Amino acid sequence: MSQVAAQARTSKTVVYRHFADKTDLYLAVCDRVATVLVGQLQSAMRDAADDPRQTLVSGVDAYLRLIEADPEVYRYVMRPPKLDRPANEDPVSDLCSVIGDHIAEVISTELRRQGRDTGPAQTWGHALVGMVRAAGDQWLAARPELEREVLAGQLADLAWAGLSRTVTPSAASSAS
Repeated sequence: MSQVAAQARTSKTVVYRHFADKTDLYLAVCDRVATVLVGQLQSAMRDAADDPRQTLVSGVDAYLRLIEADPEVYRYVMRPPKLDRPANEDPVSDLCSVIGDHIAEVISTELRRQGRDTGPAQTWGHALVGMVRAAGDQWLAARPELEREVLAGQLADLAWAGLSRTVTPSAASSAS
């Protein structure tokens, strides 16, 4: 907490007025990041809702924008301190689950609209979260020269190569 106080240019006493310990501070930061990220994802994907591929691109880009905007906060959240909490209460896993469920619902809605099987939507939504998170982590760690928009396009291209066969009207008619 001394480092947090020093970084915030305040005393530990002031920090402890707001947070019981490092775990409490970490959980508060995670909660704030989750709120911001989910809001940005929902907004970006809603704005592109008429075009499934653009919805994908917008969602990927929104996640990467968060990383780019504040890489230190992203690192702090994704590489947590040792928490005095049960392993099943991991805020990063919870965040990934919330995002995966949201994306699964977007996919499911599109599949349902086309009269297609919605069964795989949950798996695909969570798979997309894993792909984008892993690529975002690698980008932050080793490829800072790669522009965010280029990475978002690359990830969207990879995901769209599979999704387009199942979530586009032409795929539905050619599968019959």
